[in-house]
Amino acid sequence: MRTNPEYYEFYGEVIKSNIFLKRLVIALVTVNVVVVLLAYVGFTRPVETYVVKDGRAFATSPYEYVRSVYEVRQFALEFSKNLFEFNRENFNDRVKVALQMCSKELEALMYNTIKTSDIPRLVESTPGTVKFEVEEIRVQEGETYTAHVSGRQVFPGQPPLPMKFSVQINIVNRTQNNPFGLRIINYTQERT
Repeated sequence: MRTNPEYYEFYGEVIKSNIFLKRLVIALVTVNVVVVLLAYVGFTRPVETYVVKDGRAFATSPYEYVRSVYEVRQFALEFSKNLFEFNRENFNDRVKVALQMCSKELEALMYNTIKTSDIPRLVESTPGTVKFEVEEIRVQEGETYTAHVSGRQVFPGQPPLPMKFSVQINIVNRTQNNPFGLRIINYTQERT
């Protein structure tokens, strides 16, 4: 007789072991159940898009036709800062960003107003940076949102200039260039 078992004889005994087979089946079933649960959770949870701008992140839904008051308030704040905070070097870039937040008609109207007014001369003659300090932003909900902004424009070496204005805001699709999914359709500055 042979003293050394053949390969198939030795490993055949291990596989024949009932305990080994039970453990193998339980491990495979457990792995499959975990994979199915992870796939289910991954595909069924609600999708959130995080918009990051100027170091701040906003959690939003990509094509939802409802915007929160907080989104509208942040949109109005960014518009205000881009339009009223500037210096000689960045004036054109900041105004361009602010005007792109408006509808095409309002953008053309505001551009022509700025171009034909004394604003370019004022920008060139102002040393330093002009700041806009927001005091309050009130948002009214409706078919179109209305944001009422009040604040002060601070010119270097001069007393602050109080400002109040309102913007009417429509909801549009979110895009890479317009992550808020909002567009200004009317701008009204109040006399102070």
